[in-house]
Amino acid sequence: MGAAPKRHAFVMKCDLRLHPSAERGFGGLVLAPMPTDPDPRVWEPILPSWRAAFPPDHPDHFAGDDVQAIAFHLRLVDGSELGPLHRSTTLLVDDRQRAVAGIIVNVRPQDPPWGGAWIADLWRDPSLRGTGIGPALIDHAKRLLLEDGHASLSLAVTASNPARRSYELAGFRVLIESQTLRLPTRRPGVVAR
Repeated sequence: MGAAPKRHAFVMKCDLRLHPSAERGFGGLVLAPMPTDPDPRVWEPILPSWRAAFPPDHPDHFAGDDVQAIAFHLRLVDGSELGPLHRSTTLLVDDRQRAVAGIIVNVRPQDPPWGGAWIADLWRDPSLRGTGIGPALIDHAKRLLLEDGHASLSLAVTASNPARRSYELAGFRVLIESQTLRLPTRRPGVVAR
């Protein structure tokens, strides 16, 4: 009927009581707050690592410009997209105060798996591949969420994203497979039956 595939993904959930977090270091990187300020200058030190984490050949590449990328992040950090931020939302910065990794965790109003604590975004600069920074950010979030009374943490991962294996190692299990389709727009004067 003219629909086009947009995203094939898996919704995954981790029971925080069964998969407690391990105490991990961040290899000399420092935790910093995620900004909520819409000023593009605030986001200039963040976007390079985020864009590097999702290059053009990555299944979750963001093709928009920096203004659109900032708008995307602002909808996450102001809570309008997925609900309020959890305190585990954070950046990792290097000794030059450049953001090199980050995690955005929202608390969605629905029940899990579509609601509750939800990883909306997680990235690390490719130069950090194999350092354990991604799992360390997840463990940091899991520990704080459990302290705050959350029993689970969910996320959606694109089917072809190799990060799925890392999520499985962190205790996440697939609950739902989803297909998002782009529906064709109706032409004026055409009546749907």
